[in-house]
Amino acid sequence: MKKIFCLALIILLFTGCSITKVEEESFDSIINTVLYKDTNLTNTSFDGYKFYLPRGTRVSLKKQSNLEIKDKDNYYYLYVDMISYFYKTKESHKVDSNIYYSRNLNSANGFGYIDISKVNNKYFLEVMYNYAKIEAYVEEEDLYDSFLNICYILSTIDYNESVINYRLSNKELETTTEEFNIFKSKKDDDDFLQYIEEFDKYEDKQNTGQDQDSLETDTEEELGR
Repeated sequence: MKKIFCLALIILLFTGCSITKVEEESFDSIINTVLYKDTNLTNTSFDGYKFYLPRGTRVSLKKQSNLEIKDKDNYYYLYVDMISYFYKTKESHKVDSNIYYSRNLNSANGFGYIDISKVNNKYFLEVMYNYAKIEAYVEEEDLYDSFLNICYILSTIDYNESVINYRLSNKELETTTEEFNIFKSKKDDDDFLQYIEEFDKYEDKQNTGQDQDSLETDTEEELGR
């Protein structure tokens, strides 16, 4: 059964199909078969990087080098740290056994961590990998599908070093990149619960308001990739 499940994940990864239901307690399977998978699958490009956007999701907002991504019910906030990528910065993360799920990530393709905290009967996901981080706050029924979407995105981020080098030489990243420490888990902040409350209020407002059109993304030809 486990082999069939893993094979299905691999097939879906390369066909680009969305996954509507993932078996419970399958975080490790998703990590090993999706997040750690070495693939060149991409369909979305922005300033200095590109990645695969899973079917059923779209970019709803771009702020500097960071993105707001939306599926039917949830928002994902992608923070890309091109400066740390360029200088190959690395910081350690302490696994927290007191939260719902916590794990360090380490593979030939990247390093990072996962912290999933249960807050107010919902789940706050923090996944950092490949010098990028995604945060999401989801219902229990969406937990595994959301985690799978996050892993698709982070595993396929591909940096354009020539673009990053150009932007660094012109000090664009130093002056425009929003200050955000991808290596630090939000759960360790003193104002974590306040952050969750504001996070939740913002998403409720977005979901009840007029839906935003997805942003047009640059093609690989336009970026010279």
